Amino acid sequence: MILKAEVRGMATAGLLAFAAALFLISVPRGLPGVELLQSLRFHIAALAIPLAILLIWAGARWRAALVLLLAVASVGQGLLPVIDGYQRRDAVTGTVLANIKVLSFNVLTGNYRGRAAADYIISEAPDIAVVMETPGIRAYLDDIAKVLPYRVGCERPRTCDLTVFSRTPIDNPQMLLMPPFMRERLAIARTTIDGVPLTVVGAHLSKPYFDEAAWVELQNVHAVLGGIEGRVIVSGDFNAAAWSDEVANFSAASDLVPPPWHPGTWPVRFGALGVPIDNMFTRGDILIDTIDSPDDSFGSNHRALRAQISLRADSSPPQ
Repeated sequence: MILKAEVRGMATAGLLAFAAALFLISVPRGLPGVELLQSLRFHIAALAIPLAILLIWAGARWRAALVLLLAVASVGQGLLPVIDGYQRRDAVTGTVLANIKVLSFNVLTGNYRGRAAADYIISEAPDIAVVMETPGIRAYLDDIAKVLPYRVGCERPRTCDLTVFSRTPIDNPQMLLMPPFMRERLAIARTTIDGVPLTVVGAHLSKPYFDEAAWVELQNVHAVLGGIEGRVIVSGDFNAAAWSDEVANFSAASDLVPPPWHPGTWPVRFGALGVPIDNMFTRGDILIDTIDSPDDSFGSNHRALRAQISLRADSSPPQ
């Protein structure tokens, strides 16, 4: 029979591990892979509930209170960049000129259900689709072109990764090499929908445990955004949640507006409880009104993002 003292000891060890994880999430900067822990901040904080219950049962009420206090502090810290982003949403108030549908999907390079993934994109018939790891559906690009005839990316099979598809013509398409690995993972697509111009910036970032590669990539995306005026959609696989330090700092510095919600996209088996490592933002007179993620991942290791976005009139006061 397990004694309460033994349970208390094991739960106390769990408390120490819990505190160490929150310290890594909340204090150090620049540690390789810390963005992954930060992306899991709210999931890790949720572990405080069963741990606190166990400590209370074992008679360690003060230690249970400490667990809950640490969790609340971590959640509060994680919510700060989320709240900051929502405040930027409030500033977009212009009259709606047009509504569009945008799809963002990392389809997985070796997707054994590539046909299903391509059919999903076709069935959604979005105005814009940002697709990462396009080789997973490369065999079906001609079929997608029947719905989205214009695209940037995947011109050369050996370097194919990121692709931006569009229902309307793309003006001056650009595929940029993303340092430090110099892959074709940053695309710029300017188009006009229902008479309203906008620019789509698609990005596919490296995983956060590749030292500071993702930081370098975000700085590059930020620099690109600095040269773009007007309505902008930024979308892609960031491999980190919007509240992680690097993505939060990037979105604030670039004056990006988040969606009303951050749907979980990875791992797919977690469904809606997954981590939102795929992101979509806007800047200027444009706003993501709704966003969700389908239950089926169609063979990918990411769920897709689909958003309804309103293109708006200039709401700035006259000079």
